[in-house]
Amino acid sequence: MCAGFVLSALVFSIVALLMASPQNFSDLPTLFRSPPAEFRPLQIIHGFDNLGSDTQTIRKRLQELRALGIGGLVVNVSFRDYLRSEEQWRLFLDGLKVAEELGFVLWLYDEEGYPSGAAGGLVLERNPNYEAIGLVRVIGDDGKVRYEVRRMFEGTHCTENVYKKRRYINILNPEAVRTFIALTHGEYAKRIPDIGKRIRAIFTDEPSLMTTYIRPPEGALPAIPWVEDLPNEFRRRKGYDLMPHLESLFQDVGDYRRIRCDFYDVVAQLVAERYFGQIQEWCRRHGIASSGHLLAEEKLLWHAMYYGDLLACLRRMDIPGIDMLTSDPRTIVVGHSFIVPKLASSAAHLEGRTETMSETSDFMQRMGIMGQKRRAWLPEMKATSAIQFLLGINTITSYYSHPFGDQQERDDYQHYCAYVGRLGVMLKGAQHICDVAVLYPIAGIWVNFYPTALSMYQPHPSKRLNEIDEQFVHLCRLLLQNQIDYDIVDERAIWEAKVERGRFRIAGETYKALIVPSTDAIRLPTLKKIGELKRRGVLVVAIGEIPKFAASRNEDSEQVRKLARQIFTDNAWFPAADGKLIQRLRDAGCGILIEPQNQDLWVARFRRGKLTLCFVVNTSTEPVSATVYLPNWKKASIWLPDSGEIQPAQAENEGAILKVKIDVPALDSIFIVEDA
Repeated sequence: MCAGFVLSALVFSIVALLMASPQNFSDLPTLFRSPPAEFRPLQIIHGFDNLGSDTQTIRKRLQELRALGIGGLVVNVSFRDYLRSEEQWRLFLDGLKVAEELGFVLWLYDEEGYPSGAAGGLVLERNPNYEAIGLVRVIGDDGKVRYEVRRMFEGTHCTENVYKKRRYINILNPEAVRTFIALTHGEYAKRIPDIGKRIRAIFTDEPSLMTTYIRPPEGALPAIPWVEDLPNEFRRRKGYDLMPHLESLFQDVGDYRRIRCDFYDVVAQLVAERYFGQIQEWCRRHGIASSGHLLAEEKLLWHAMYYGDLLACLRRMDIPGIDMLTSDPRTIVVGHSFIVPKLASSAAHLEGRTETMSETSDFMQRMGIMGQKRRAWLPEMKATSAIQFLLGINTITSYYSHPFGDQQERDDYQHYCAYVGRLGVMLKGAQHICDVAVLYPIAGIWVNFYPTALSMYQPHPSKRLNEIDEQFVHLCRLLLQNQIDYDIVDERAIWEAKVERGRFRIAGETYKALIVPSTDAIRLPTLKKIGELKRRGVLVVAIGEIPKFAASRNEDSEQVRKLARQIFTDNAWFPAADGKLIQRLRDAGCGILIEPQNQDLWVARFRRGKLTLCFVVNTSTEPVSATVYLPNWKKASIWLPDSGEIQPAQAENEGAILKVKIDVPALDSIFIVEDA
């Protein structure tokens, strides 16, 4: 990495932090009551031509959006004759100027529809050889196995998205991505003077590998990600030749476990560097944040399929993002969706950053996927935002259609924008505080994964892979249900951790405990570092199956087995994530204690300047009353995001603990703020 890029990254991080957080904390009550634009939702409108065909009409429509309390816009040049029409470029630039005059925060959207990377088809027009490819396993008439490179299209995300069927680039190909950036980002930079002062971030939408089927076509063959220089890159990064071991990627033969780990690790590195990394570097050179979201974030299996390693890719976003397609809060907390905000915020924390984003909508409700077709109701929208903010999201880019609905829907949206704005005032730029780190067990997925011709929505044939996936989600939900917040940390973060006084530090986060979920594989250096953490007083526990295979052919599985047995003994191992684990964490001082215990109250802590915030969300459809125990607090106040009111807390001191009585309405939230 060149010195210039390091300097630009440092300057960008400082400027971004200053933009994202209130600097005068004495003004926080005022900002909370009436949140400024930078903390409110951004509306995704795409082209200004969706609002009108002339500047006067666009101005009128934008004034209406501003009056609803919308703080920003996510925009792009019109999808009509995308990137080609000078008339549409003129309308876009006129609309941009009007939006600036009205005080909107502005983000750019980087594609005609999605997935990002195609530049509306222009990239493949330039060079058809940039198209997504995969390596498939073919059995000939003679019974012999051979491997063929094939273009990937039918049945993949290319054809099974809701925008359009369109051939797609290979995001492993650096030239393909470079061409996309030149045609898209470069064109905006040419046409928008001082772009870094006018555009806050650029949003990339669901780029992915295309070797997974959503709706498998007849005759579909299992495929693995591929690019022409992958064998050379594999040899350079892993030190051995991949080609004699291809069968191990498709079948459980040879040293398949360790080879798969090496393969998907290299794939993840290439996706992170060549797609997300190139965009991040371009954005930083131009003083803009890179953001957006990935595809299929809910399952570890999908992480391996589409990216190799989701966290590695999210790390290369300045503002890691997600999409939340449902506004049913109960579906979020009881299903897999809750894990998605936690992954994005964890990626930000691993990089020492705080800002994150969610593209939020009621898509599932409007499409009738969850019953009757309808727009989300205001309580659902508020709860959806509160749950996401608790899990580390602090910027909402909204696809809600309420601003364009009837008067009641517009009134509801005005309330929603103020609510989100108050959450943003408190949490955007705040420092997350938690006691627990949960290891991201992607290597356990890699060792058990092989490609199939099944739909991504069908269970993978590997029972063990599915167990690892489900047990990870169960663990993460159990912690939240017991008011124990956490970050998800990858193996690289463990290597880089600094140990001090029975805790370990990763970037700006400090943890008392590390949980290793059920997994089959781990890197040997990671396990050695975990042993060091335990020796130096960090609480280290493993759940279920402990690692027994090295996550690289360059390391010894027997050493992994031996060391894992030494570390995860006695009270450092639990057969399952259950109440005994929770009690062990409680005994170590992890999390927040509430009485009576209630799994519907989720709690997270943050530091805003000199203030400590305890954010409480009621995820249930019934009001909840409880007492929250806050060690080393003296006094507190209650801040209500729904109204902007600030009230004295009903609290009493019991030794060094402040006991705060709270009443949280159904599907709502409160802040407990430590008074200085």
